[in-house]
Amino acid sequence: MNLDLFTVKSLLSQSWQVMPLTNEKISSVIVPIFETEELGQGLILTQRSKHLKSHPGQISFPGGVVDPADADLLQCALREWEEEMGVSRDSIEILGKHDDMKTRTGFHITPFLGRYSGDFNFSHNEDEVEKIIILPLSKLAQAPFYTLRIPNILSDDISYYFDLEEGLLWGATCEIIIKFLKDYASFERNPISVAPNLQFPPFFDPKLI
Repeated sequence: MNLDLFTVKSLLSQSWQVMPLTNEKISSVIVPIFETEELGQGLILTQRSKHLKSHPGQISFPGGVVDPADADLLQCALREWEEEMGVSRDSIEILGKHDDMKTRTGFHITPFLGRYSGDFNFSHNEDEVEKIIILPLSKLAQAPFYTLRIPNILSDDISYYFDLEEGLLWGATCEIIIKFLKDYASFERNPISVAPNLQFPPFFDPKLI
């Protein structure tokens, strides 16, 4: 997989000033993309602290729910980037806004793609972030990749999972990554279809198969 960031920037939306009209929890995230000679291209993620009320312990992007003081969705994402990662927003060049996503847990998420140019010397907020995950795209090309259908009252929800060394990547973060890579990096992997083996989120544990 390879990303042409110049093309990515030219295709992404540059409009994000208007807040979506919805009863869902409006939130935004930064999708930080890095390029190094050693690791190639990749993404920077966090593992959320296990004591958080919302999605504890999950692998996610820096971001959160819009605060009344945030001027727009991008300012929310950049504020959260600084609070969680402990580095300035100057280390991120915003390329644009990717497609919004709605989750089954009531969140409306707007992802902003950004090129990271820092030194990876993060001072993350330990109250919110357990650890920083540096994820080369080459790992996503090789890691076990699964999909399953979760029964729902109205219809079945399709969920995707990457079984990474750092933990299980799933949920909205995984869906944002897959959609982004399909749109801009010719991601064409076919996931292994599995059945739920847990009765509660994440509904699947690769260790149990």
